Amino acid sequence: MISYFSIIMLIISIAMLMILTIKFQAHPFIAMILVAIFLAFTLHVPSSKEADSITEISALIGKGFGYALSNVGVIIVLGSIIGNILEMSGAALKMGEVVIKIVGRYHPAIAMNILGFIVSIPVFCDSGYLILTPLRKVVAKKTGASPVALSIALSTGLYASHALIPPTPGPAAVVNLFDLKGHLLAVIIIGLIVAIPTSLVGAFYGIFISKYIQKPNYVDKSPTYETLISDIGELPSAYKSFAPIFVPIILMAFGSIVRFFPIELNDLIKKVFIFLGEPSMALFVGFLCSLSLTRKFNKEEIHMWIGDGIASSGRILAIVGASGAFAEVLKSTELVNYIPQLNNIIPSASLGLIFIFAVSSLIKIVLGSSTIAVVTVATVFAPFLETLGHTTVISQVLVLMAIGAGSMVVSHANDSYFWIVVELSGLKIKDAYKARTLATLVQGITALIIIMAISFLFR
Repeated sequence: MISYFSIIMLIISIAMLMILTIKFQAHPFIAMILVAIFLAFTLHVPSSKEADSITEISALIGKGFGYALSNVGVIIVLGSIIGNILEMSGAALKMGEVVIKIVGRYHPAIAMNILGFIVSIPVFCDSGYLILTPLRKVVAKKTGASPVALSIALSTGLYASHALIPPTPGPAAVVNLFDLKGHLLAVIIIGLIVAIPTSLVGAFYGIFISKYIQKPNYVDKSPTYETLISDIGELPSAYKSFAPIFVPIILMAFGSIVRFFPIELNDLIKKVFIFLGEPSMALFVGFLCSLSLTRKFNKEEIHMWIGDGIASSGRILAIVGASGAFAEVLKSTELVNYIPQLNNIIPSASLGLIFIFAVSSLIKIVLGSSTIAVVTVATVFAPFLETLGHTTVISQVLVLMAIGAGSMVVSHANDSYFWIVVELSGLKIKDAYKARTLATLVQGITALIIIMAISFLFR
């Protein structure tokens, strides 16, 4: 029997999150901790409210915070460092030049979309948009393409890989929570199958909607492409620029292959491949590759770039930890006992993916953070995957994808990435909702359709 009091408290907690983050513009970290405390006192503490129980709440929140960071903290910090080095060294601009040379002359929007997709694998999507905005403007001038189309194409390309492909923080956290570290190759392959069409749909939507939006007219105070090139000096080679992204992916793929496929290898070599295929180790190798981007291996420059990368990771670490605390409180309440009952309500595991997608979408819409949505939903559902019928690796990877797809839906005013795109593209707010917000809705639904198709194929 479902406790209506528990359901009411959950609804109130969601409403509190909305009010704190939207109306009072509280930082998500503070809002999540406050709501976690509220839920703990209303649903976790016994009616006697003994002192020991109150102490238990404090320990519970600390446990959830620490558990979330133990799964993904190193990955977030290393990814942030790599992203900062790619930005400061000019490697991101070099990657842009390479992609645009290949497809940019005739399909500039597709070029920006592909570039965003690649860059966002190690770089947070908001940072990626900042890095690539000068290049986007140059492409608009040189090709005559619509600035709106290029803005939406770039932002949606960044968004797709950020939400669906490890080692970005959200998907990487789910890999750990679902114990899929040994199946990273499957996660990456299915992630690409889902993310590539989802990314391209964003580009096509940008091209379509740009016909109905007036060209932005604003004073551009950001540095020009020429200024950036002048400040950076000579750009690094394409090989050095792409290595910090692709080397970790290759290592993770090899680690999965060696672990699960019958390949004749020396036992020590096999262990080395498995070790290097762990996400944190693979990213550390990617970081070592990124050091070649520094000018003459300048120690002061390296120290500064690493320090800036660590500093910029602090915000996302705090938010991920807070979401872990909130999820841990949810797991300790009787609400979590109702999750296995979903197996009796939802007729199949495939259709259950739609429910998980909807839950992730709701948290994303309320809180505005894709990473919070992904980590929170994954933490709550991880213990019940087999109970809900997701017993195979493919099925569990599709749950990961459904959570990621839901976390893409409806990026709006409470999403910092939304405002970065609005400000740097010069869009009016009403046009931003038509372009950016609806693009994310189209992307999320597209991803869900692909996930359901794969699910029915393998059922």
